[in-house]
Amino acid sequence: MTLELNAVAGPLAVHGSKPECLTEIFRDEVNLSVWQREPSSDCMAFARHFACEIGKFERFLVQEKDGAIEELLPAWALKLPGAEAWLADVREVIAMYRCLFEPAAVGVRLHVLADTMCPRFHTDRVPARLLVTYFGQGTEWLAESEVIRAEAPGPLPDQQATGAQVQVVPTGAVALLKGEAWIGNEGRGLVHRSPAPGDTPRLVLGLDWLA
Repeated sequence: MTLELNAVAGPLAVHGSKPECLTEIFRDEVNLSVWQREPSSDCMAFARHFACEIGKFERFLVQEKDGAIEELLPAWALKLPGAEAWLADVREVIAMYRCLFEPAAVGVRLHVLADTMCPRFHTDRVPARLLVTYFGQGTEWLAESEVIRAEAPGPLPDQQATGAQVQVVPTGAVALLKGEAWIGNEGRGLVHRSPAPGDTPRLVLGLDWLA
C-alpha cells in the first residue's frame, strides 16, 4: 500500500491506493484519510444518469445492522442500468465504515445537489464523517498550512485560501473526515467545504457515526 502524507505542523492528510489507508484515521495526528479508487464503470454511469435525471434530491436513512439500501433511491431509479452496481458499492462502503468504527447506528445520507450545500469552509461537529462523491466535483479541503484556526474556542475564522491552495477529494474516492467531536480532536477538525456550483449536479453519499 502506497501512502502519501500532506504534512505540516498540525493535523495530517493521508492518501492511499488501498482501502487499508482508511485505518490511518485512528492516528492522533491524522484528520483526513482518502482511499483513491475508481468504482466500476457501471456504478459511475448510473451515478451520472441518476444525478442528471433527478437534478435535486435528498434522502436520509438510519441503519442499524444491515438495512435495505434500496430505500435510498426512488423506485424508478432502481430500474436504471447500473443501479445494482451502484447499490453494491454503497453496501461495501457502509460495511467498511461499520468495520472501522463499530457504530450502533449509521446515518446514511444521499444528496443530489444543483447548488452548493456548504459553501463556507468549516469543520464538522461529528467524530468521523465518510463522503463519496459519485458524480461531479468532490469535496474541497485545506491542508493545515493554509488553515486559519481560532486562538480560543469559538467559530472557525473565515479562510483566505484560494486557487491552488484549495485541494479536492477525487470523484469516486472514499474520504474519512475527522471532526471536532472525535475525542482529543477539538479545534483540529478537517477544514472543508462544498465546491462551487457547476454545470451539472453532484451526487454525494455521506455516512455519520450516530451511536
